[in-house]
Amino acid sequence: MFQLDGGLAYAQEDTPEPLKDAFTALMETLGDVAGDGVAPELFTEVFWASLHGVATLTRSGRLLPEDAEQRVDLIVDRLAAL
Repeated sequence: MFQLDGGLAYAQEDTPEPLKDAFTALMETLGDVAGDGVAPELFTEVFWASLHGVATLTRSGRLLPEDAEQRVDLIVDRLAAL
């Protein structure tokens, strides 16, 4: 999982604009809940990485499917509460 290369540049000058736009939109949504002393960019990366990891592991059948909704709720509730 950690060695897959999708061929897309992240956080680079040549990152495709749709990826930059999506990250910016997510950061604008999450920036207010990042918390004091936490950079909105860093908070957004952690949030995105958490959701991405859960989605990737769920799709590969490595997590119990019946708990999928609870996992997402937990990530959102805990990270949004900071």
